[in-house]
Amino acid sequence: MVSVMTFTGKIGGLKSASLHAQYFEEYLALASYLERVIIVTDTVEYLPSDLPRNVTVLTLPKIIIPKIYGLTKVLFYCLPPLISQQTDVVYVRTFSPPELTSLWTAKKIARKPTVLTLGGTWLFGKPYERPGVKKSIFRWILRRSAYSADIVIIYSKYMLPEIKYFLPKLDEEKLRIVHNAVNTDRFKPGLPPPSIMNDGLKTIFWVGRITEDKGVGDLVEAFSMVRKKVKDVKLVIGGTGDRTYIDKLRRRCTELGIEDRVVFTGGIPNEEVPNYMANCSVFVYPSRGGEGIPRALLEAMSCGAPVVATTVSGIPEAVIHGETGLLVRPRHPEELADAIVSVLEDEGLARRLGVQARIKMEAEFSHRVVIPRLAELLEEVSA
Repeated sequence: MVSVMTFTGKIGGLKSASLHAQYFEEYLALASYLERVIIVTDTVEYLPSDLPRNVTVLTLPKIIIPKIYGLTKVLFYCLPPLISQQTDVVYVRTFSPPELTSLWTAKKIARKPTVLTLGGTWLFGKPYERPGVKKSIFRWILRRSAYSADIVIIYSKYMLPEIKYFLPKLDEEKLRIVHNAVNTDRFKPGLPPPSIMNDGLKTIFWVGRITEDKGVGDLVEAFSMVRKKVKDVKLVIGGTGDRTYIDKLRRRCTELGIEDRVVFTGGIPNEEVPNYMANCSVFVYPSRGGEGIPRALLEAMSCGAPVVATTVSGIPEAVIHGETGLLVRPRHPEELADAIVSVLEDEGLARRLGVQARIKMEAEFSHRVVIPRLAELLEEVSA
């Protein structure tokens, strides 16, 4: 059995409206297969009283001073792997510079085995892109960490072209494909609907970080087309993001005359997200790129929601067109609208897609399938 040190930016339990909730949940599931899990963070908002006995939360000091907080966070995060005598493997699953730097120093200085999950490709950029100073530094740190890691996990074979482009010196023998995981016991069909879905209207739902790259603007454009064909429908957009961009989306809704049918909920506590997904008429994920296999998409499929998504990165590994969902090209709102209308107008299609999506999640993406595989890799690298 192996002792693993890992990280999260925040521990807030399922009341948190961010991916940190799922990361923490995943670490607790991982602990069932390991001797010990040490979770490093500098922010604890809520800590369950019934933590497994082999899980330790290490809370670091935090110096919240503008311009130096990031640097001090990097320094603090690097220390635990260097000084811990109880850590066999250092495991990082985000692009956060403090965590990546910690993995790098753990390998280079402490000579500890390390495993890195590359959960997406949004930081990689495009050949024609000129990144700013901050993004260039992030990319440099990511490359150093990936090259130094003993094992690099990716979610899908469809991510390989972007991985090879961004990390040309990466030894392919280090690569392992392990799917993103979803808690199918919590994200399941048949849950009671949230009050916002009790008005008798069909609901198009999206949740996540509201950015242009996520295609939320394309979804707004598509919804304006859907409204011309389906009258009893509304769009619910959950999540947070840059206030300027969200205000821009609101103005666009007004210009299109759909503002009365578009709801921006703000952040949704993770414990409530399954209720939205299990009761929406269609879950839409219109990403423009930078994905691995998005967890929100998997969670919706696990809830039995019919999904419409774009053909970017690893999404086609989960969404099989015409079987577990519908796929369209990114940046094509008209195609997105047509696919959404198909689901809304054909109850048989919607039901079949949702049932097959749930089956696929249980068979290939559930905690019961994925977490043991991850534990095996952590054991393997420590041997």
